[in-house]
Amino acid sequence: MMDELPHASPAPSFVRHVNIVLATYAVEGALAFAQGALVAQALGPSGRGVYAIFVLSAGFAQLVLGLGMGSAAIYFINRRELAVRDVVSAAQVSVLWSIAVTGVLVAVVAPLAGSGAIGGGVPVWLFLFAVPALVESAVLRLILQGMSRFAEMGMATVLHPLVMLALVAAAMAAGSPTPGQVIVFWTIGHVCAAAFALSRIGLRQIDLAQIARPRLGTIRRLARFGLQGESGNALQLLNYRLDQYIVRGFVGLAGVGIYAVGVSMSEGVFLLANAVAIVLVPRLTSADAENAGAITPVACRNTMLMAAAGAAVLAAAAAWVIPPVFGSGFRDSVQALWWLLPGTVALTGSKILTSYIFSRGRPLVNTMITVASLAVTLVALFVLVPAFGVDGAAAASSLAYATHFAVALYAYRRLSGQPVLGAIVPRVSDVRLYTDALRGVLSRLAGRTPLPEASPTPRARG
Repeated sequence: MMDELPHASPAPSFVRHVNIVLATYAVEGALAFAQGALVAQALGPSGRGVYAIFVLSAGFAQLVLGLGMGSAAIYFINRRELAVRDVVSAAQVSVLWSIAVTGVLVAVVAPLAGSGAIGGGVPVWLFLFAVPALVESAVLRLILQGMSRFAEMGMATVLHPLVMLALVAAAMAAGSPTPGQVIVFWTIGHVCAAAFALSRIGLRQIDLAQIARPRLGTIRRLARFGLQGESGNALQLLNYRLDQYIVRGFVGLAGVGIYAVGVSMSEGVFLLANAVAIVLVPRLTSADAENAGAITPVACRNTMLMAAAGAAVLAAAAAWVIPPVFGSGFRDSVQALWWLLPGTVALTGSKILTSYIFSRGRPLVNTMITVASLAVTLVALFVLVPAFGVDGAAAASSLAYATHFAVALYAYRRLSGQPVLGAIVPRVSDVRLYTDALRGVLSRLAGRTPLPEASPTPRARG
């Protein structure tokens, strides 16, 4: 049983990468918070609900039409089984595929539904631009992650909310933006992020010959692995966001807007978990079973501990922050946030455990975990939303998140052989993590490089 973080020689770079990604998400979170406040003030609860439904639908389309190229890229690049050039070129084929399929779907749906499919006068044809932009942005950022180029990935991540914030602010200064205009700004942000990411990966990594005449063997290999994991991600997105569709049906677009603000606030708890998971995936994928099994429980329990502390602060501050910043029409978002937070903390643990499961080449296990959680989501939503509205949706989601963590914990135990308590219960020895981190920060502030740890190799202790 492992009771302290393995001090491997790569540990300083791991912590540094986590810090880079954490800083990225902190900046992105601050920008997204400001952007969300402006969008809420500009559009009100109903318009915010229209925007939320469009973004959710585009995100789901991206997961399906992207063919899992991004997640497969992380695996194959770190396994050194495919060259970056081959992966990038295959990814561009998936973007062209997304344009073609989205075009067909829009051509079929637009004459039948018009702007009624989304609401708020938003035309369906906007998906023709939004979905490919999101596919390109998402896959290129994941390729940067697979290359362990976290600073550049972070800049691409931050660029989207930065561009959108600037455009929304300019539109508000000029008048009252519509939901359709805000959606266009959202799409432009993804185009800018994709362009930056591609420039950092390098245009030389695009093989036009492979795009004109795709290497079907490479695409099949990437898609076969990627779709196993992406099917789980698509189900997970449903698990996270199906509640918004149900709220629209039972409560209305204003209810979606109120609920979406509570959800966006709760996602602040994910900052550390996302940072750790992003850095952890390539590290675990390239590690042997012993090292991966030793690192994961330490990362999981400490991520959950810090998430719980953040959730407590957020719960206390919510009533003082949401109505003044987002507007009095979003006052009911406070209670929805309170219901969401317990499950959100549990889900931070899931992010770490599913990263471990993915790194062992078992993406279908993650898919099955999500299926179990989605079953709970469906039952809970249809029971609680008609009776309790927005608060019922939040409680149902929290229950589903907790289920996801419980099943992920079981799968982790079966794959790793590690005891489940090691991934949950903090230990006194974990204090060293925080003292080492503080020592590193103080050393950098003083202009000195912190001394490396003495122990040269990681090990698990029984």
